[in-house]
Amino acid sequence: MPRSIKVQAGYSDTLRIAIKRNGFQTQRALAERAGYSLATVKKFLGCKPVDFATFTELCETLNLDWEAIADLGDRSIPLEKVEKDLTISAATSALPSAPSEPAQPSAQTSSAQASAAHAPKPSCAQDWGAAVDVSVFYGREQILETLEGWIVRDRCRLVAIGGIGGIGKTALTAKLAHRVEDRFDYLVWRSLKNAPPIQEIMASLLTFFLEQPAVNLTMNEVPDTPDDQLRQLIACMRAHRCLIVLDNVESLFTEGDRAGTYRQGYEGYGDLFKALGETEHNSCLLMTSRELPKEIAIQSGDALPTRCFQLSGLAESDGKALIQTLGELTGTPSEWQQLIQAYSGNPLALKMIAAAVRDYFEGSVANFLALAQEDSLIFGDIRQLLVRQINRLTPLEKDIMYWLAINREPTAWQTLRSDLAKELSKAVPLNKVLQAIDSLERRSLLEKDRSQITQQAVIMDYFTGELINQVSSEIRQQKQDFLRRYVLVKASARDYIRQAQIRLILSPIVETLQEEYASTDAIAAALTELLSAAQKQPTQGGYIGSNVLTLLSHLKVDLAGYDFSNLPIQQAYLQGLNLYDVNFAGSDLSRSVFNQPFGSIRTMAFSPAANSGANLATTSGNASSHDAVLATGDTNGEIWLWQADFSSASEDIKSHISTFRGHQNWVCSVAFSPDGKQLISGSADRTIKLWEVKTGECLQTLEGHGNWVMSVAFSPDGKQLVSGSADRTIKLWDAKTGECLRTLEEHRHGVWSVAFSPDGEQLASGSADRTIKVWDAKTYECLQTLEEHEHGVWSVAFSPGGRSLASGSADQTVRVWDVETGECQQTLLGHSNWVWIVTFSPDGRSLASGSADQTVRVWNIAADTPQCLRVLSGHSNWVWSVAFSPDGDYLTSGSEDRTMRLWKLRRGQCLKTLQGSSNWVWSVAFSPDGCTLASGQGDRLVHLWEISSGQMLETLVGGQNAIWSVTFSPDGSTLASGNEDGNVHIWQLSKEIQSKSRNHRSLLGHTKSVWSVAFDAKGETIASGSADQSIKLWDVRSGQCHHTFTEHQHWVCSVAFHPQKNILASGSYDRTIKLWDLDTGECTATLKGHTSGVWCIAFSPKGDFLVSSGIDQTVRVWDVATGTCQQVLTGHENWVMAVAISADAQWIASGSADHTVRLWAVDRGENEDGGLIHTLTGHTNSVWSVAFSPDGKHLASGSDDKTIRLWEIETGTCVNTFKNKEPYEGMNITGISGLTKSEISTLEQLGAVNLN
Repeated sequence: MPRSIKVQAGYSDTLRIAIKRNGFQTQRALAERAGYSLATVKKFLGCKPVDFATFTELCETLNLDWEAIADLGDRSIPLEKVEKDLTISAATSALPSAPSEPAQPSAQTSSAQASAAHAPKPSCAQDWGAAVDVSVFYGREQILETLEGWIVRDRCRLVAIGGIGGIGKTALTAKLAHRVEDRFDYLVWRSLKNAPPIQEIMASLLTFFLEQPAVNLTMNEVPDTPDDQLRQLIACMRAHRCLIVLDNVESLFTEGDRAGTYRQGYEGYGDLFKALGETEHNSCLLMTSRELPKEIAIQSGDALPTRCFQLSGLAESDGKALIQTLGELTGTPSEWQQLIQAYSGNPLALKMIAAAVRDYFEGSVANFLALAQEDSLIFGDIRQLLVRQINRLTPLEKDIMYWLAINREPTAWQTLRSDLAKELSKAVPLNKVLQAIDSLERRSLLEKDRSQITQQAVIMDYFTGELINQVSSEIRQQKQDFLRRYVLVKASARDYIRQAQIRLILSPIVETLQEEYASTDAIAAALTELLSAAQKQPTQGGYIGSNVLTLLSHLKVDLAGYDFSNLPIQQAYLQGLNLYDVNFAGSDLSRSVFNQPFGSIRTMAFSPAANSGANLATTSGNASSHDAVLATGDTNGEIWLWQADFSSASEDIKSHISTFRGHQNWVCSVAFSPDGKQLISGSADRTIKLWEVKTGECLQTLEGHGNWVMSVAFSPDGKQLVSGSADRTIKLWDAKTGECLRTLEEHRHGVWSVAFSPDGEQLASGSADRTIKVWDAKTYECLQTLEEHEHGVWSVAFSPGGRSLASGSADQTVRVWDVETGECQQTLLGHSNWVWIVTFSPDGRSLASGSADQTVRVWNIAADTPQCLRVLSGHSNWVWSVAFSPDGDYLTSGSEDRTMRLWKLRRGQCLKTLQGSSNWVWSVAFSPDGCTLASGQGDRLVHLWEISSGQMLETLVGGQNAIWSVTFSPDGSTLASGNEDGNVHIWQLSKEIQSKSRNHRSLLGHTKSVWSVAFDAKGETIASGSADQSIKLWDVRSGQCHHTFTEHQHWVCSVAFHPQKNILASGSYDRTIKLWDLDTGECTATLKGHTSGVWCIAFSPKGDFLVSSGIDQTVRVWDVATGTCQQVLTGHENWVMAVAISADAQWIASGSADHTVRLWAVDRGENEDGGLIHTLTGHTNSVWSVAFSPDGKHLASGSDDKTIRLWEIETGTCVNTFKNKEPYEGMNITGISGLTKSEISTLEQLGAVNLN
């Protein structure tokens, strides 16, 4: 029997009758029932060869005798007999089968059929991405056969299809891919139309392969480096037969340069093409491009595994058939020939011309040709044809075409109508929009994708280029047409589209301007002049205000004081901008995006799926089945409720619903009740609050924990609450009465996470003591202790079925445990820092983890070998929280970087980023002369303040993340900082060096956050303590690390040099303080006494005693000589984050998460109150740092509340408050429109001024 077989010619009606008789309404229904692709079914029904097993199984599904209809040459059975048998079979059927249940095969199945029924089906896993529909396709059969031979027979490794725009490369490639799909194990299609970076495409391809259970790769996750990614891809293409299609490769190349010259930063694609063409593998890379990469041109040849095919136009008959699909056109054979040859058979050109002949020449090809010869309308160049076609468009049709190019993905007409509305009160009538869309479709200038419309790549490129040229020209000529009608970057676009708009529209415009203007100041002046002209006719402003603002911000122009008053500022992306004193009075700010006043997102949870819509409806009054409620808790002590819409048209966190306020410190955990009507929250203020979701009312406040409440959860029946705390206990509460039912105290250190099993029978807890405990939720007996983690366990979560338990740890691993046996089933490796959070997808097949390495990982745990499916990158700091959407298709993540992100998991794309605006003060330090104060803050800057005036003198830029620690050298000439990015940064502060050219260096070596830095007494050495559990000593002059201490077992939170001896002290989260002899490098003493992590240490001026503070809420005084604890100062009601000793050794200051600063008199330490002199109040959030002035008269304190307070020691009064500006400080929003009251309130919280 041949390997492939086809249906006899003339059997189309027989197949059609069989399809109908068996209840299949469409070919797709048959394909889904049989388990084959639609393309394979179409080949079978079109009497084209398919695999023998495929042929027999499709015949069985249609209740046909395969031998009767097969083309077996001389052994074929006559058609008449088959039709007779089919008629008899139909007549004897008792009842027709329902459409969803096709008739079962006949009992009399031949042996061949029986064996075919058990033959394996083709197992080609496919991801067609943005591939086009080719259900209607004309001609090019010989070309397809040639290309199919290259791929199937010759097994070419790389095939490139070239040709001018509109020639049909994409459609041909899609058709080809469908023809050969059953010869491959895997097929994946990716469009490069929006010029994605090589890292994004490689991650996308590797993620697709990692998702396939049968793929056996050397790694179970996407590698980080380009070389490793390429090796991984080649390994996959060797082990399996893969077809990878890359469409629109020309998007990677620069214009105006030699063909095949890559854009800057895109050279990695050349490495990919070169490697896949030269390296032996079993797969094929199929690409389309208007210009071929030079790597392929060099490698290709008729007998080589890399080949190129230059596609030309359609044959005359095929071109005529294509034209006739757009309407009945008339012409003689010679006229048809002339028309098709005039446009070189270009399918896009022919479709556009056919539309013109139909609409303007009554369908007469002769009439068109007569006028065309007179008016030179015949062009072989598609671009020239586009120009002529576009000149015929109405203004509204042109607007639509430009907006489609801006939107860069299929767009709904509703969105287009919104784009066209330059003022909300003047929306374009719906009928006119639909008529224009219909007209453009008839002109073949746009394509429909379900209910959305888009453009062919060549048309999109044309309109994008015209937009860039026109806008650049208008700025030079001080005109406002395109700048007014079209927005360059849409604030409301999905993040990946907005980035493409920046990359492909905004950046080229700015680059053009930079070539034509002498300086950035000159460009800014031209833009400002345009702005002033627009303000003279504000009703005609359109998008010009938004575009000028976007261009200025992209140029990094200081926007302070700019005047945008009385202009529409629609679709402006203003997140992350400082808009000090900007005037928006009387402006329309609709559809613009601003910062939000939330802090770092510490926790998040979706309301239960079955109740999201109901509770959202009662909250916002407008819900749908795609809506969901998301709750987030932040470091400002607030809980935010958000409305999310996961419909395909929206995919968005649409709006902020409400904010619950009441906690006095971080909100560490939130959880919805099973019915979604209530929410519980656990906080660093040591309380648990129960809220009514609908009203935001706080129903109860539960007190009893002695330290931070790290985690809370409802029991599945909603009757009990559980809480885990840094006080080492777990408490169970009656949800109705608030009564504490039980306290579990078996953990040795803080409890970071608690979770109920889905059936409510068990409870799990994860602790800093490195263990997970599983408890009987009824008897409170500890059933198991799981001890394989090497460091603290930050998160635990039960699978939806309750059989598995996941845990995330400071040891950088995720573990999956069998709940019944307690065995660790899987250890998931890949994170390079602590794993803060783990959560299961609703179906239990996937697991998400958020880490201090700034990434989210999504794992396939259903496979025999667990695999990392996605690495979601974009956050710039620790990822504290993640949550799956109720349908499991989306994921939200919250980070220390004060952003919340929404991800689409299928593509790994970030759809939306919400930017918070917290600017904590982590560290303060006085200069040796006492005139300047330095502060390290969450805005990634070091701020220098003048003490006498309270004015900010300067900001120092260094590093990419928050600054944990700052310190001056003893002579004040150098300043050092310890950063979240794991680096130590130093600046030379000599007065002769201008502030804008400070000598800045980065000391690289730590692998995690640097918590603390300190200079030695000579200013020659810097010590740094890090979350990587090490201490490093750096030579200030050379920047070299000359020693590393590694004996601590946890974060090194604080370091301090002895003022007179060569000794270094270090305080660690492992609860110890170590003293190091710097001459020998040995640890000479370990001071123990703190019952939890040590956060800060400080030597006395003479070095005879040392003070420390910690998570156990105490301050301890140690004798350095003996290592004994002389005194414990108590009184703080929360973690003590900071401690300092005055220069005269009379005072100890401590700062705490209880919002207070306490002053203790050293010589009164024997008193009952421990020598407490003052409790300084005024801060509204945790105090992270304290520092005495050199003269001992003042104390500075830095806090989460964004302020620095200067206190007078003698009286305990606050004499000054330093505060960095809010991002919208002084921004005038008087008389603005387009925003809700809630949005206006948000702007006011961030410093905006409303004079109404």
